[in-house]
Formats: sequence, C-alpha cells, structure tokens
Amino acid sequence: MGSLVRVAGGARATFLILLMLLPQVGPGLWSLRGHRAPGRTPVPVVDWAHYHDYEELTDLLQSLEQSCPGLVELEVIGRTWLGRDIWAIIITDESTGPAGKTGIFVVGYHHARERITIEVPLYIAWRLVAEAAHNETVASLLERAVFYIVPALNADGIEVSEINPWQRKNLRPVDEDGDGLVDEDPPEDVDGDGTIYEWWNDTGWGLEGIDNDGDGLVNEDWLGGVDLNRNYGFHWNDTSVDSGSSDPSDEDYIGPAPFSEPETRALRDFVLNHTDIELAVSYHSGAACVLYPWSYTHEPCPDEARLSELARIYGEAAGYPYRRGEVPVAYTCSGEWGDWMYAVAGALPLTIEVYGMYGNWTWWEEHTEEVNGTYYFKGIWEYFNPPEEEIEAICARNYQALLSVVLSYLPPSGGGGEAPPSPPSLPEGPYKAPFEPTALALAVMAVLILGIALLVVRLRER
Repeated sequence: MGSLVRVAGGARATFLILLMLLPQVGPGLWSLRGHRAPGRTPVPVVDWAHYHDYEELTDLLQSLEQSCPGLVELEVIGRTWLGRDIWAIIITDESTGPAGKTGIFVVGYHHARERITIEVPLYIAWRLVAEAAHNETVASLLERAVFYIVPALNADGIEVSEINPWQRKNLRPVDEDGDGLVDEDPPEDVDGDGTIYEWWNDTGWGLEGIDNDGDGLVNEDWLGGVDLNRNYGFHWNDTSVDSGSSDPSDEDYIGPAPFSEPETRALRDFVLNHTDIELAVSYHSGAACVLYPWSYTHEPCPDEARLSELARIYGEAAGYPYRRGEVPVAYTCSGEWGDWMYAVAGALPLTIEVYGMYGNWTWWEEHTEEVNGTYYFKGIWEYFNPPEEEIEAICARNYQALLSVVLSYLPPSGGGGEAPPSPPSLPEGPYKAPFEPTALALAVMAVLILGIALLVVRLRER
C-alpha cells in the first residue's frame, strides 16, 4: 500500500508539473498542429525601424514561405525593366482549399519615392502569418479568404530612391530631351548633404544637379520613366483630367500606351487570372486619407454607398479622413489603378494614402530656407516617408484597418446574422510574434518534462 501511495503521489506531482509547463509548450504545439505542421519554422523576427531594400524584401518573403508552407505561397508575377522579380505573396489556409474563398488584393509601391508603401503591405503579410497560428480571428479569416499581396510593384525604384528621393516613375529608358541619349542627366546631391534640394526664385526653379551631358541644361533627362499609376487601361490619356501627361519629361507621364510597362502588365494579368478578387487596396503616401473611385471624374461611381462605408471603416480604424469633402487630394487623374480595378476587374478598391505632408504649409516653411532671394527646400524624403521610429506604428494601424474592412465585408463564419468579429487589438509597443519553438525544441522540452517528472517520483520513493 505504501508503494502505491508513493506512486500516486508521484503521479500527482507529475500532473502538477505538466500543468505548470504546458503554458510554455502550448503555443508551440498549437503552431505545429494540423496543416501548419509540415516543415514549419518560427516566423522571422523583423526590424521595422528601418526601410527595407529589395534584397531584404526578398529575403523576408522567402522566409515567410519557408516558415509556413501550408499557409504561404510565393510567386513571381512579372519582372521590371531591369529584370527584378515582382513578388506576390499568397496567404490562406490551404487545408480548406481555394474554392469559395474571397480574394483580397493588396499592392504597394507604385511610386519610387513612397518607400513607406512597401513597409505597410510587407508588415501586413508578416502579421497575418505570425498571427495565423495563435489568433482565432485571423485563423478563421484565412479559412474564408485569400490574401494576394504585392509589396513592391515598382521594384526598380527602391535603389533609385536612395540616390534621388524625388524619383516617382519606373525605370523605362526615356530620352526626355531628344538628344539620342537616355537617362543621362538626373538630379544629384552635389553638396553631399544627403538630400537633393529644390530651388526657386524670380527667374525660375530647378533641382540640385549639374550639366552631365554638356548641353547647357541641368537635370533635363532623369532616370526613367512612366508613372505607373497613370498607365492603366481605363480612361488612359483622358485629356479632361488634372493629372496624366503625354510629355515624357513630366512626372505623371502616362506612357506610350495603356499597360505599356512590364509592372502594370504583371499586375493586370495576375488580377484578371484571379477572378475571386473582390476587395482591393493600394498604398500610397504624400497625404493621409482614404480614396475610392472615381479618379477620372468627381462624379460618384455606381457603388458609392458601399465604397463610402468601406472607406469609413478603414478611415476610422486608421485615423484617416475618408469622406469626399474631407480628403485633401481632390484632383482628377487618368489611367489610375483604382478606376481600372473597379471598372474592368470588378473589385471594390480603396486607395490609402498612409502618410504625408500634403497641405501642411507650416511643415513646408520649416523645411525651406531663403538665401539672397532664392528659396531652398530640402525635405522631399520626409514629405512622403515618416521617420524610421514611426514606421511600425503606421504599419500596425493599417493592418488593423485592413482587417476591419475585410471582416466587415465577409459574411459571418457561422452563416448567421451575427456581427463580424473584431480584428486583433493593437498591442502596446512593437508587436512580437508569440513563442514558436521548433519541433526539435519541443522534443527537448518534452524529454525535460518527463525527466523532471521521473525525478520527482524517485525522490518521493526514497
């Protein structure tokens, strides 16, 4: 009887130890269960306090695919003028199959100087993958929806924007001054202060630089290119609009033909090949607001009420203006992404301006100095992109806002009339992915637990 009591006591002790240790092991077991088990590794830790270059972008996307092969698929949808891959990361619960799911299309970085618009979709992809195994709302969402995310459409622009923060267009070779040479006279940081200034006075205006080709002109032939967000095949070259130029030297140059650019063709073909896409979001910067069709006219589109409601949900979650009369960007433009997505691809599109100093004249004055009647502006990078320490907070707000829109759009998972679930709440400080031990680590922990339990039993038997 004494031996039996000792064994029972040891069993109770073992049970208590397991109860204490399971909270530490549980998350790892959860992350390795079901369709997520084969080959899963921890989601990579990411430093969001800096702007990712093209190589870092590629490495992170590939790491996400490797970490969750049952959740993530990486695809090259096209190549840029310089041959860089244009990546799409596809995120969904593959165990539930593709049939009947709602497609959500997200694209960033049409314009080279808007580097924050890479960080936002990249962060969204990372957060979806990080939370899929630990957050019931996200897991349920990925059972019913598929996210198609293109973080950097204008992939050539990343490197160029480091040299010329004024660069907007892609890198199609263009002979803007008609001298038989292409891209030979761009703006340059002559004084070596890390930026390229704009100057103006009573005689004219220009950007910092020198006469590289010796023709008596300065900065008349930039690198590239075409404004990708004026190159879509709906109301392309509409001369009634405010923005959209047929002059190759203008920064809103529409290109020689609709979809003339490999970047916009890649997006077009991908979208049209995925007929499940119902919602679409494009990220820009320069202002802070939510926009929706039409862009070529101030008239409302047929789905004005529905789009206005989606814009309201996004705007309230992210803290952006969203009503037509409130948004600061009021000009019309031709060949714009959102108009094409709505009129041709049949999706409900939102354009999100995530950050910018549009209309902030106090900020302009603070970044402009006057010397002997000539004014110098040195803040173009800061106009479009926040300080590095603010990147993660902006990304997190937009992640929250996007999930709010998607959850409001999807029918309830139970099929009833209940209200949609709330998206994951924003944490205080930087988001950290939950503890995800590898299979080897779990095996080691299991052995340790068993060893501790046996030790307790042996000690009690003495």
